[in-house]
Amino acid sequence: MRLIFVVLILLNLLAFASTRGWLGAAAPDGEPERLSNQLNPGRIILHPLQPASDGAQANAAEAEPAVPAPAIPPFTAPAAESSPAESLLTPDQAAQPDVASVSVETPVEPLACVAYRGLAASQADALATEAQAVTGLQIDRTTTSAPSAWWVRIPPEGGRDGAERKVAELRALGIRDYFILHEPGPNQFAVSLGLFKTEAKAQQHLAFLRTKRVRGAGVTPRHAAVYRIEIRGPSGALATFDKSRGAAQAGAAKTGCNP
Repeated sequence: MRLIFVVLILLNLLAFASTRGWLGAAAPDGEPERLSNQLNPGRIILHPLQPASDGAQANAAEAEPAVPAPAIPPFTAPAAESSPAESLLTPDQAAQPDVASVSVETPVEPLACVAYRGLAASQADALATEAQAVTGLQIDRTTTSAPSAWWVRIPPEGGRDGAERKVAELRALGIRDYFILHEPGPNQFAVSLGLFKTEAKAQQHLAFLRTKRVRGAGVTPRHAAVYRIEIRGPSGALATFDKSRGAAQAGAAKTGCNP
């Protein structure tokens, strides 16, 4: 223990000698010692800060290399932020227009029209009913008067007595195909000699009667109401109607018309 105590005392003495500089250059004791070691501190003169002269500024400018100011890029509007999905597109895909945003014009189906003429009332009703079952079709119906038959006759003259005299003459000439009209109207007491579907047949029969020396006979048309049906609409809908059973069984003349 004594030896250890002696060693500690020696170490303390060495540390004290080192701090006092006895073993060589001593460490500075602090600010007072640093000021005491200054040489001629009284000759230091402090001057106020003066702006540099033009010459000095020029020399300083020559001495210091000019550092170019950083170039400021022109202001541009910030680009719209792209979504994460757009950032994954390739340049070719990004250049292609969005199919959903491009408006696609639906082609317009052309209009068409077909007319059926010379229809009887029952035929016109059947065609109109068939066309109404097809969506998009418009139906126009008109009524006209047209010859339905040609009549060979002797016009009324002298009332009932006149008709009876004409009948007696026909019997004397060997004509048996005749009858007297009794219905009230402009043809009452006319003598009918035949009713034909075509004018040619009626004229042929009149020529035969003249060979028999029948006098006063002639041909006149018998008029009846006939109907015309015009059906117009999209060409596809009209084609559907044209293939229907009602259109096929109409039995009337079919022509085009203005849609």
